Amino acid sequence: MCNIGGISAQDTEVEMEDILEKNEIEGISRLFLIHSPLGLPEMQSYKSLNFSTEIKIVEEYRAEIVNTLADKMPSPQDPFPLEEIPGTLDQRYLNPSPKIESENPRISALAQEILSKLDQPNAKEVVFEVLRWNRSHLIWGNPNDVPSAIESLDTRTVNCIGFTHLPAAILRQLGIPARTVRTFIARPDQNRLIPHYLLEVYYPSLDGWITYEPQGPGMPFIENIVLYTHYDWDIEGQRNFRWLARDLNKTVLGGIDPSIENPDLSPPELLDIAFDPPHFDPKEGHKNVQVTIIAKDENTGIEEIRMDMQSPNYAGPGKTLLFSLDKGNAKEGVFKAPLGWNLQTENIANEYRVTRLRMTDSLGNIREYQLRNLEDMDLATGVTLARWPAVDKFMPEPVYISPFFPERVPAAPDGLHYTFFYAVSKTQSEASGGISTIMDFVHQDGVQVRANGLGNFRVGDYYFAFNTLQYVPPHHPYGRYQMNSLYLRGPNNLSYNILPRNFNQEIMDYGFELVKDVPLYSGPVQIESILMITDEEDYFTSNRGVILIEASGGIKPLNDKPRDTEPAFRVFFETLDGEKLGTRRSICNRRFGSHHLLFRPNGPRDTPVRVERIELDDKEGNTKVFYRKDFQDKILKTIPEYITLD
Repeated sequence: MCNIGGISAQDTEVEMEDILEKNEIEGISRLFLIHSPLGLPEMQSYKSLNFSTEIKIVEEYRAEIVNTLADKMPSPQDPFPLEEIPGTLDQRYLNPSPKIESENPRISALAQEILSKLDQPNAKEVVFEVLRWNRSHLIWGNPNDVPSAIESLDTRTVNCIGFTHLPAAILRQLGIPARTVRTFIARPDQNRLIPHYLLEVYYPSLDGWITYEPQGPGMPFIENIVLYTHYDWDIEGQRNFRWLARDLNKTVLGGIDPSIENPDLSPPELLDIAFDPPHFDPKEGHKNVQVTIIAKDENTGIEEIRMDMQSPNYAGPGKTLLFSLDKGNAKEGVFKAPLGWNLQTENIANEYRVTRLRMTDSLGNIREYQLRNLEDMDLATGVTLARWPAVDKFMPEPVYISPFFPERVPAAPDGLHYTFFYAVSKTQSEASGGISTIMDFVHQDGVQVRANGLGNFRVGDYYFAFNTLQYVPPHHPYGRYQMNSLYLRGPNNLSYNILPRNFNQEIMDYGFELVKDVPLYSGPVQIESILMITDEEDYFTSNRGVILIEASGGIKPLNDKPRDTEPAFRVFFETLDGEKLGTRRSICNRRFGSHHLLFRPNGPRDTPVRVERIELDDKEGNTKVFYRKDFQDKILKTIPEYITLD
């Protein structure tokens, strides 16, 4: 696959409910406003049978756009094969092209395979079957690639371009006109325009095109601002529009019902900003800095002010401030927030600057200021820090790596392979903060996989990092992957790196095995093991601990991530004196593979608590309840005996 001129496709995966068979759809219109100081390219209104983009106002730096989604999915009545395709239709939508290789023998064979599953279908049923096959075969990823239909068929891991090119090739092979639709996904909440591709199919009975989101598959998002249609990948069009998505000064507003009379499209305005004191020195007793903002929004009032700050000479974590109203009102007032410090910043940084200031009004309009904007306005941009040598020179040290859960990782149908383990490291550094943990694993064929820490907490000198592998494509070879390197970076920025030549045999034995033909769990739900990492044995006094449950049975499909709105797994607590805490519970907030469930205690508390009961739902929605007596013997020893927590 290739990346032409550094132009990529999209950087956000699109997930939608399959609504191909639904007739009634919530018809909706939305108003968006785009403003860019670099100017806007020429944009034209667009309309298909179920989707439209109306350019209401276009100025050099500003565009007002109304998107409309049909309230019904169109119902074409075309036989298959298609008849009476008008001669005026652009024949390029039926013929092969460089990225849509519809006459390739593999595409032809695939089209016939999909067609063989249908019994005397009409054209609509053929399109639906192709889109559903496409959604089940492809996996979202590789946002910077420009895959053709054949490359998408081979790799299966594609972005929105691959999701569009492959079904377009299959449909053209079957004699059904198909084309690509270039869009932006407008995200006012993120002040972003995300480049995205859709698919359109022509139906002679309707004499028009129906727009599909091939990742759904179904209707496109209302946020898709259509730029143009094309018969293939359009390099020149990408160059003309891609830069707009990268313009950090651009403003994206709206998501408003255009039927609202005189809707507010004016974002909040910054009037002044101050830091008191402007210099931080703990020797002078400066424990924090008061940050004051004066701002206004004359229409609907300011809803939220959020400021991100970062040290220019330190790549570690920054700080985020949320402001509260101090004087005046939401339409024009004084907003304040405290800015605190820690030793990690003091050791390394000599200043802290605003990287982004975002203000949102009550109707969702957003105005974002960056450092250069504040400088242009001649406003304060941050504070300076007293600088002195690091308080210590202690390097982080590895202590323990847990077994893998599971060690034999099944090759999932969707290509997502997860294994899970935790690592314990140690630092005597007085700087606050944790330890970055990165591990690499290598297959005998030389294929490498990386594991990053995804959750962590520190207790005394010890630091616990929960790790999972990065995405493993389905074409990775089966077999054992051995640990190949271990990298730790401490809170004072000192690092510890173990390369393969430094590994002893014990550490080299750490690894996992990628296997195939392993059946998914089925049968009744059970608890296999419970790992509790706490600062006190067997009970929790804060929310720093972690509970990891390894389950078995048919709880959910592989790699199904739980949603907070539909909790399927719950842990309930009781106090040590036996008093029940029926309302104190934790919900699974992270999942590894299919059956490893991660909980964090619901704290902090005044009274120590321990786990009283656990509820796990199976894939049919039935709840299995486990009480303390049921899982007491399943609780594992958390860490080796030679580790003593301070």
